[in-house]
Amino acid sequence: MGFASKLKLCCRSSSCGYTKSKFSSPRIQKSNCSNVAFEINTKMVLYSHEIGKGFTSLQTFSSVLGISGISQRAFKDHDNKITDCEVESGEDMLYRTANAIRQAYAETDDDIREAIERGENPLIDISVSYDGTWQKRGFTSLYGVGVCIDLLTGLVVDFDIRSKYCHACHIQKAESMNATDLAVWKEQHDCCTNHHKSSKSMEQDSAVILWNRSVAKYNFRYVEMLSDGDSSAFKAVLESKPYADKAVTKLDCINHAHKRMGTALRKLAKESHLGGRGVGRLTEKKCDSLQNFYRGAIIDNIPDVSKMRNAVWAGLYHSMSTDTEHHHRQCPLGENSWCWYQQAISLGQDPDSHSNHKASTFLSLEVAHKLIPIYQRMSDESLLQRMAHGGTQNNNESLNAMIWTRCPKTSFMGLGRVKGSVARAVSIFNAGANELINVMNKMHIDVSYVTLNNLKKVNDKRIIQSDTTRHY
Repeated sequence: MGFASKLKLCCRSSSCGYTKSKFSSPRIQKSNCSNVAFEINTKMVLYSHEIGKGFTSLQTFSSVLGISGISQRAFKDHDNKITDCEVESGEDMLYRTANAIRQAYAETDDDIREAIERGENPLIDISVSYDGTWQKRGFTSLYGVGVCIDLLTGLVVDFDIRSKYCHACHIQKAESMNATDLAVWKEQHDCCTNHHKSSKSMEQDSAVILWNRSVAKYNFRYVEMLSDGDSSAFKAVLESKPYADKAVTKLDCINHAHKRMGTALRKLAKESHLGGRGVGRLTEKKCDSLQNFYRGAIIDNIPDVSKMRNAVWAGLYHSMSTDTEHHHRQCPLGENSWCWYQQAISLGQDPDSHSNHKASTFLSLEVAHKLIPIYQRMSDESLLQRMAHGGTQNNNESLNAMIWTRCPKTSFMGLGRVKGSVARAVSIFNAGANELINVMNKMHIDVSYVTLNNLKKVNDKRIIQSDTTRHY
């Protein structure tokens, strides 16, 4: 019975003989099947999915409470059924998402809107952010996931899962079958392995698959790809030519450019011995300041590439200014400017001495000149143009965290569990906690008022957190 109990009521009177029994949990009402599972057992396994745990954790839970729990075999049966429902629910969500994206683009393009109103399914060019993530840290992971997120709506439009491991194949190899029997078995076997190259290459292989099926699946073309600065995935997509004569354009993530600037500054400080003590040295704190100046210059001037470039250089010129040779002309004007010199000018005051600000940002002329190649590279017009959209991969990184919370990187999980975790994370990311109801409905589990109320609270909290957090 697992987590269910049988309650039996008996009259102790010898003359009565009344007796009645009842289970503490109803059985799942599913067609005309007999001996179907107790609802509580299915719910407990579903709960283990939701918190990213497996049979051992559920067994520990049972031991602490002093109840029998369910067997490993029963857990596996429930686990497989729940995974199937999670994956099915996730696919349903993706098609609902595609319709939402279609409507969003219709609001920005009259031709698309009119085509939809005529009952057509027009080919739509969309911009997406793409990122790959792995189940295990490093490049030895058995599983990898590639995800496309529409930049206009912020919704996951599609994902692909790569696997280098099949448990059934692993068992068969361990049993040392002869070559003939193994060949016969493989013909009938539905193998979980779909990737035979390095784990690192999973990201680019998933990208090629997603781009090449976008038209057939949704009638979308992912014509702009926001990805890492040196993305091998973008190169692989270009080589695959998914849209024949329609080229895919690369966009850059502001956050990645921000990190690249910081990395370049710290590397130069270390290799050229520009850091350390002394006035005008390139210290760790100044690297942080210059790195943040760079990010602010991009964000504050989107989408004007010329203004972005001027603002990037303003950060360097500001830092190398002195009382006798100041370079604040490119710093932002006004009393709200980050530049203390321009603040004073706007207020009609005499600017403070530069010597009073040397501790925070000042760079000697010698040090500043060595930074020029970095600034030339990071203010390149083509790079700034690729960031003029103002987008980041924050959404991808947020989704990645949601996926591996359900399928922890510290534990081994099978492909089925990975698929279920990705499907559930995508469903919650796109539509909120209420998507759990769809899984429960597919499992023929009754959804109580308490469940609905708790899911609403989770959604309300998520909305509040989203409103109070600024995303770039």
